[in-house]
Amino acid sequence: MSSPVVLVPEPVARPWGGVGLPALGLERGPHERVGEWWLPTDAFPLLVKVIDARENLSIQLHPDDERARAAGLPNGKTEAWYVLDAEPDARLLVGLADGVGTSEFLDRAEAGEDVSPLLRSIRPRPGDVVFVPPGTVHAILAGVVVLEAQQVSDTTYRVFDWNRRPARELHLADARLAVRDDPDAGVVPASPETADGGLRHVVRLECPKFALADLIATGPGRVPLGPKAEMWTARTGTARVVWPGGEATLAPGRFLLLPAGVETVDVLPEEPTFHAVRIREP
Repeated sequence: MSSPVVLVPEPVARPWGGVGLPALGLERGPHERVGEWWLPTDAFPLLVKVIDARENLSIQLHPDDERARAAGLPNGKTEAWYVLDAEPDARLLVGLADGVGTSEFLDRAEAGEDVSPLLRSIRPRPGDVVFVPPGTVHAILAGVVVLEAQQVSDTTYRVFDWNRRPARELHLADARLAVRDDPDAGVVPASPETADGGLRHVVRLECPKFALADLIATGPGRVPLGPKAEMWTARTGTARVVWPGGEATLAPGRFLLLPAGVETVDVLPEEPTFHAVRIREP
């Protein structure tokens, strides 16, 4: 069994990114604009990253596993966002608006129109979890910071890029083959909370590809782990996480990989409240 390890995500330059997230201890490094911070995928079967949208991301979609494999790719891309911060007037676009069909949407995109009014607009709040199944048209707009969990894939079919310059390639033919309007897309209601001494647990999302949960600690407690690896990050506060033979301090902007085979950890908060997000395989 390998040991748990604290990971620091690496900055990835994006034209719509910002200049760093000091509250999370994430600095831009040598890049002028950083839009994403990626965690390595060699030890965890999911891609986990922080996205800082200082400008609008493109309107886009991703293929499902079947469509991706037909195109010679290993898998598609299911993703979910855990909203870490959002400006008061910020928006997320997820799925087609009522009365809009996939053919109409793509016809208008091919005509060069701004298709954002054809999408369902969500006002995000910190703590929201948003599910984005494959094929769902979506965009993160300016002023939102999210923690994203996804299948390991960087395949994106860009539909509209806000007339950004220099222009980036659009993928309208691929999008027409992959698009679908999934009723499960959007903000996910939280499950009922369960309590165990100083710990509270809330399942936020369970889908065939991964699961997200909140862990809130107001006192010390022991957390049993399942048979699969987990990735934890602190949303607020700091805590010592102790396992047989080791321990680590978890704070915002830092991630703890708990490999398969670690059966329990003890969580010892160092502030009145410690709030972690747990990401795991299903």
